[in-house]
Amino acid sequence: MDADEILRITAHTFWVPPESEHLQLDGFEMVRYDNGFHYDTGVYAVNSDLSAPDVIAAAERQAVEWGRHALYWNGLTDRTRPADLAGLLRDRGGVELERMAILALDLTAGRPDLDVPADVTTIVPMDRRTCEDSEAVAAEAFETPVRPVRDEDVEGQRHTVDSGSGTSYVAYLDGRPAATGGVTFHADGTVAKLWGGSSARWARGRGAYRGVLDSRLRAAADRGCRIALVSGRLETSAPTLRRAGFRSYGEEFMLRVPVDSQSGNHLRP
Repeated sequence: MDADEILRITAHTFWVPPESEHLQLDGFEMVRYDNGFHYDTGVYAVNSDLSAPDVIAAAERQAVEWGRHALYWNGLTDRTRPADLAGLLRDRGGVELERMAILALDLTAGRPDLDVPADVTTIVPMDRRTCEDSEAVAAEAFETPVRPVRDEDVEGQRHTVDSGSGTSYVAYLDGRPAATGGVTFHADGTVAKLWGGSSARWARGRGAYRGVLDSRLRAAADRGCRIALVSGRLETSAPTLRRAGFRSYGEEFMLRVPVDSQSGNHLRP
């Protein structure tokens, strides 16, 4: 698998809910999340011929228009263009929120045997209760507030599954929600992007995460995908993913950067 292609696909596979505004600007993209998502204004796929100050200024102008007081710059790597962007963002108060390993698995060689314990039960959440179970696990694992599950969220999950564009899973141990994770199918169905894989602290080491991973890889293989991509936390999921056969293609990180006070002094506190 070509490293440049893996990094390109990874940069351009990110979550855009149906109700969110998604803009393609000059060498980068932005998403406004209006559903309570913790990282509510995302900048993605930065690969611009503009100077770093010009990229930042354009993104901040859009943040001001949206009424947002911070930007979340996603998928930054040592290959991001302009090359001095990350340094300038840090100089402007940028704080690194997470650093992930970029990992890929060649599905044409077959799915790995993940030895999922028999007491792990994995299902697709399709109603309010199971969607709430999935949200509770993710909120604990990623240390974010629990987001109320709305009717629209349940309908969105059903639409995603019914349309064949992706799915998600929640695993149970001892009758309790223990792990969750999703998969979205991209690039004419040949690429599966795994996202949101996480487990409750009490369940770690008991195979629930592997159960969700196995279900997602099975869904990708059944779909005919050739490659599975995922960004894994360095200390937690990345080691498990490497043991499952995923290969590392470097690291990416996210920076939270406050919007410049001069351009955004009217924003909400």
